[in-house]
Amino acid sequence: MIRVLLFGDLVANPIERTSKSGRPYALARVSVPQGDEGRVFCSVIAFQDEAVARLLQLKAGASVSLAGALKVGTWQAKDGTTRPSLDLQADEVASTTPRPRKRKADPESPTGGDAFDDLPGSGDLNWTEA
Repeated sequence: MIRVLLFGDLVANPIERTSKSGRPYALARVSVPQGDEGRVFCSVIAFQDEAVARLLQLKAGASVSLAGALKVGTWQAKDGTTRPSLDLQADEVASTTPRPRKRKADPESPTGGDAFDDLPGSGDLNWTEA
């Protein structure tokens, strides 16, 4: 497998599943730009708790960056052409598309809080004290 950083757009809402051992995991499909040749689709699976949580917060159409182990293969289309297949086991998930939500009521802040307060790991950096 190849370690990659992949950028694309979610084709559909990610799906949460549970393994036989009772651990949650997430499945998604990402459309990845391929320059002038159009787009290629990548199947994504995430097992690590933080990657699962971040992936499940996103909706179809969100721009997403994924890092993990990539398996490259091919498949035969109905018209007989051979096409690439990409399967990514993601261990890191990031998105620049914020999801809509109600803002927290913070009496000290006129904006009602940080737009990313509810994301896992959002409290790990404090840019105001840097």
